[in-house]
Amino acid sequence: MINIINPTIDLFLYDLRNSLNDDKTDIDQRRQYFYQKLHKNVQEQLKQDGEDNHQKHNLEAEYIHLLKEDIASLDPNTPQENGYYYPVRLGDSYGLLLEVAASEEKTPEYFSELKQKIEQKLGENTATLGKTWMLSTYLPNFSETTPEEIDKIAKECYKAIFPNRKKMDFQSQGKFIGATIFEYYDNNLKQEIVKLGDKETVNCIQTQHIIIAIYPDKETFDTLGQLYRDWMRLLYYHHKIIWAYGQSRILTNQIKEKFREIQTITESIEENITQGNIKANKLQKISKVLSKIQVIINKYASELNILKLQKGTITINLSNYDKKLSTFAEKARNKVVNHETNISFLEKFSKLVKEKYFLQIEKDLELFELGLRLSEDNVNAIRSQTEIEKTQSDRNFQEFIAVVGTGVVVAGLTGDNATAECKSILGNEFFLCQNTLVYHLMLVFTASVLTWLFRKYILKRS
Repeated sequence: MINIINPTIDLFLYDLRNSLNDDKTDIDQRRQYFYQKLHKNVQEQLKQDGEDNHQKHNLEAEYIHLLKEDIASLDPNTPQENGYYYPVRLGDSYGLLLEVAASEEKTPEYFSELKQKIEQKLGENTATLGKTWMLSTYLPNFSETTPEEIDKIAKECYKAIFPNRKKMDFQSQGKFIGATIFEYYDNNLKQEIVKLGDKETVNCIQTQHIIIAIYPDKETFDTLGQLYRDWMRLLYYHHKIIWAYGQSRILTNQIKEKFREIQTITESIEENITQGNIKANKLQKISKVLSKIQVIINKYASELNILKLQKGTITINLSNYDKKLSTFAEKARNKVVNHETNISFLEKFSKLVKEKYFLQIEKDLELFELGLRLSEDNVNAIRSQTEIEKTQSDRNFQEFIAVVGTGVVVAGLTGDNATAECKSILGNEFFLCQNTLVYHLMLVFTASVLTWLFRKYILKRS
């Protein structure tokens, strides 16, 4: 097996610092979550040198080194050559580069030990936006190594850090300041629950993203250190896009669930109305149900707006990704003029975003806009029908009061002469005339019936 020299692992990690509706407490919790990825000594140093001091001079905070010395050793008692942290602020996010390396000649399997060193430092802390593993090395006799052998070495390096992968093929490869560079990524997204204080957030990030670079010599390999800042920004845009798309998938499922809930409730109400089961005593219950549906519709609309914001996040970061990729390639060519740089394979990601991510979100937005209008129309129709039923019920009740009231007035006109009037009309022996109350009730009933007949058949014809 061909040996490699100076095997180096760089792990690029990204965390969200703040979102649109975060308050100071949320931002502090996210900052603390990011700080946990670093050694305690470095955390204390960050508190002294960190972003709050820098923001006084840079309100936009597009790219800020969080440490005065830029980097800090992985262990306080070891030199930076054995590994270091490089924390930065990237707009509304954090970026962190962890590097470990071996200066001597090794086999590709040694990358496994380097990865373990990084994982021991991180512990259970995960990246909320995404991460990229970058494996770099150079060969003792690059000119005598065939492309097939370089490909084999790259696969051995990959297997060293992901031994359980049975079979894999790199999606793309190119040239970077003389190195043969490979990229492997998994298009699958995974959900991770992160607890920030009392809150739990769900993040959807890329399963794997690995870059492996085999350099021709020490001179070009050492140039890599001057380009980490460019990789940091480019990979940040990459993961911010995937994170935003992942959040859009979570929102899509939530919106679909709310639409189903709205449809189930409205269909139940419509069925009762159609079957004539809606009664006066049910109108109040239906009004409460409609209020509940309106709350769900409001949440639906709110999540729809957030989905639009995620599309905007992808748009901005894709534009930044394309611009950075162009300037990065040009910078690399100017940095090392005697070796080829061709990283156009990274444009495949941009194509994926345009042809899949954008089209999917636009399709979802169009569908959900129709769903929102349909839900609002259905609720408004039910509300109108309910108002009609309520008006009819109120009218019937008012008419009942008017009819009975007329009967009571007529009965009241008899006054204290009710018994005498009854005997004069029905005779002295008629049983009703013996009870004044019963006679009054009979008058109320008779007058009410006559009034109802008059209002129903005579007034409506005139």
